[in-house]
Amino acid sequence: MKSLGSVYNWLFCCKKRSLAKICLFFHPIPQSIGFKNKQILSQSPFFSRRTTKCKQTLFFFIKFILRYRLRLLYSVLMGVILAASSVALFSLSGWFISASAFAGLSAVSALRFDYFLPAANIRLLALIRILSRHGERVINHDFTFRILTTLRVWFYQQLIPLSPGRLMTSQSGELLNQMVSDINTLDQLYLNVMNPFLIALLIMIGIPIFIAYFNVSLAWYAASAMLIAYLVLPWISIRYGFPAGKNHQSTMSQLRLTIVDALQNSADLYLFFSTKKRNAWITSAHNACLQVEARLATLKGWVMALSQLFSGITVFGIIYFGTTFVQTHAITGAQLAMIVFLIIAAFEKIALFPLSCLSLGKSTSAAQRIDAIQQQKPLVIFSEYAEHSIQDFNLTLECIQFYYPNQKNIILDNVSLAIPFRSHLAITGPSGIGKSTLLQLIARVFDPTQGNIFLGKSNVKSLAEIDLRHSISYVTQQIHIFNATVRDNLTLMRTDISDQHCQDVLKRLHLNISLDAMMGEFGKYFSGGECRRIAMARALLHDAPILLLDEPSAGLESGLFPAIWNNCHDIFSKKTVIIATHDVETATLCHSLPLVSVSDVSV
Repeated sequence: MKSLGSVYNWLFCCKKRSLAKICLFFHPIPQSIGFKNKQILSQSPFFSRRTTKCKQTLFFFIKFILRYRLRLLYSVLMGVILAASSVALFSLSGWFISASAFAGLSAVSALRFDYFLPAANIRLLALIRILSRHGERVINHDFTFRILTTLRVWFYQQLIPLSPGRLMTSQSGELLNQMVSDINTLDQLYLNVMNPFLIALLIMIGIPIFIAYFNVSLAWYAASAMLIAYLVLPWISIRYGFPAGKNHQSTMSQLRLTIVDALQNSADLYLFFSTKKRNAWITSAHNACLQVEARLATLKGWVMALSQLFSGITVFGIIYFGTTFVQTHAITGAQLAMIVFLIIAAFEKIALFPLSCLSLGKSTSAAQRIDAIQQQKPLVIFSEYAEHSIQDFNLTLECIQFYYPNQKNIILDNVSLAIPFRSHLAITGPSGIGKSTLLQLIARVFDPTQGNIFLGKSNVKSLAEIDLRHSISYVTQQIHIFNATVRDNLTLMRTDISDQHCQDVLKRLHLNISLDAMMGEFGKYFSGGECRRIAMARALLHDAPILLLDEPSAGLESGLFPAIWNNCHDIFSKKTVIIATHDVETATLCHSLPLVSVSDVSV
């Protein structure tokens, strides 16, 4: 590999910079092969640190494709058979028509000409092309779906450890775009980039070898022309299409994000902004996307035109030099016609590679955004060892200090609490004082910046996630309702919870609804108070020893939560219940702990 770098260094010294740049682009790390030209590495957009990182990221996702090497081999094989049969059919047909015309010039040659074997070969090639096209589509679809499955499973595996702490700072539309659009873009990496590259490479190698059987000089000319086209056209596509492809992916992401936000916040936007202004946001994002798509379409037209230009120049040269060989009887006129048709068909296949390079920017941009998820470290790391014998549920908070990631404002400082099991505590205080933050620390959505939280004698940092989740139920302010039935939202697909148990809990919460009723997306068929009570019912069905309620009376009419408290008193008496609220009526139901400042709370 170091010797290869020496060759590239020599090319730069000999001022063959364009050729060296083209060759170097296909190496993810030019420095690893001994390339030392610091000026090019620092100034060229191809070899800057940012671009090198892009290529490294893209090569990381190519590893997913290489997991299915055997299917990749089958796919490439079917693609090559399809391309070879198409090229052979076109060139053989050209030879057959030309040879028939030459044979018809005299009666003797017409009688000696074998019409049947070429005609049979043409039919055979047509049949092979049909079968290989069908086989290629079946194999490529299977291959693509397997890659899609692998990428999505991998993405969820990276996403789950980040939930909920890291994901609270991400917009839902952004995550949706990463899960759908970016994954699908990477899923098409093989079909749009790798497959055309491999097929064009094999065609470029095979065609000159075939032509060399008839004439070596024409083979060298065809090989040179195809090699130049194979290197120059992709370089042009990457040079001008790479930024446009990245912009297209980002503008499409912004358009989806704008639409999702507009739909999710439609009620607030309708109240505070005019229809013209709301539409202007979406129109602006849509127009930006159309501008980038127009640029890509223009580049595609130029690449196709240049491909046709290279094809025409090559065909002209083949005819110009081939005529001399025909005159010297080195080849026949029919063979020259066959070579001309062969070059035309070959350039149609080679042209697919520079066109596919236009989508390289999209793939790289998608890979970078998904890789950004992978690079994030979880805010909370759980122990891998589960302890199924937790018997002590006394909560202890020792000298807790906390501020949110990437922020310097201290939310809680030197907070110490001792909460015995089966005690009931209401944390009160004005908004922003840290009531919800305290519950999040107990539920281990975040870890305290300083201090420790103990469940019994065990530090919660030493507990496995399954143990902590079995010990604590947490009803947040932002209620998530699935687009499913009431039953599914209550049981979360658990089969050990009976319908009668669900109905009993709903009655305690003053909900008289059918378990088969659909709740709709985000619970749109139910009121905010009903959704909050369904979330509380879900927590009661979970039946954890510790129950955390964040503003449970929000959205409920006056007097309803005290009634619910009385109905559930026999359940609450067996649990530790901690409520974060600013409602005086709710706070009087249990022992009240006022948070009046961020520091020095000790109970």
